[in-house]
Amino acid sequence: MDYATSEKYLIAPASLGDSAKIKAQALKLKADSDQQTVSNVLDWMNASLKYQAELAYEWRNYDSVIGDGCYGGCADYAIACGVLLKSAGIPTVWVKTMDVPWIWTLKRGDSFQTWSGHVFLEVYLDGKWVLLDPGAKRVYLNYSPEARILPGNRFAYHKGNDPKTMIMSLQWEAWKQQTKAYFSKLDASLLPVDTSASVVLGKTCFVIGNSPYYQKLTKLAQEKGLTEAKSFNTGYDTYLPLAKGHVIYIATHDGQPTVPIATLEKYFPNASAGIKAGRITVDGTEILFIEFSKALSLEEKRKQLEREKKQLEQEKLLAQ
Repeated sequence: MDYATSEKYLIAPASLGDSAKIKAQALKLKADSDQQTVSNVLDWMNASLKYQAELAYEWRNYDSVIGDGCYGGCADYAIACGVLLKSAGIPTVWVKTMDVPWIWTLKRGDSFQTWSGHVFLEVYLDGKWVLLDPGAKRVYLNYSPEARILPGNRFAYHKGNDPKTMIMSLQWEAWKQQTKAYFSKLDASLLPVDTSASVVLGKTCFVIGNSPYYQKLTKLAQEKGLTEAKSFNTGYDTYLPLAKGHVIYIATHDGQPTVPIATLEKYFPNASAGIKAGRITVDGTEILFIEFSKALSLEEKRKQLEREKKQLEQEKLLAQ
């Protein structure tokens, strides 16, 4: 990008909408200051548009967004906002990002069901380039276009003046192919540390269960003097290998563990043999199965006894 020549980014490609209509609306929103102009554009869009998620997977420009009175996601919202700003005299660049945790998921080779990214705008306000998140209506004033890690732990990977040729998530299948190809080859040293792949040294506890059971398991582990390394109910192929040599607490319900047995035994062969007994050690990894249908029943009995005790104490006080 030629940031020194900001006027290059005042013209929007014809593919983004009817320039005459865009200009007419932009002039209504233009103010004496750049920042007020941005505020006017964002306020007008917020008042004029409704969110409709199913529209996020087809190409939409200013004409379709404003004509339909709704947007599907950050991409078409940023397109409409960007062309209005350009026509109001504010140089604007579109910035594609992907969430860093998603990038690491891809680079680790883990399976994923969602694609997690965001579109920002770089806008030239009062003589300098700043970062704008249109959907959040927030501008970041202390910003350098050289920055790669943007708010929300997002990695900036593609900037341009023509969203359609850049390929946005609105062009769903093409965008997925482009994104996967780019990040598969990305030098990982450009990314922040992959915190999900961290592990506490020394013998620690990994907890597998759904809420509220994993909280109970965590408390139980802490009472045993163990440090919790991770609680999870997905991402087994990531976390189970890290649990080797440590302690694993697994919630079971009617004898069925939260983690699929086949997945568990991929890393800890014959681990299910310990379900009935409640524990088993596999290659130095201690695995405890906690049956919550029984545990919760005992917990309820304990609470009932406490209630009866309090009631008895109150009756004694009244009798005095």
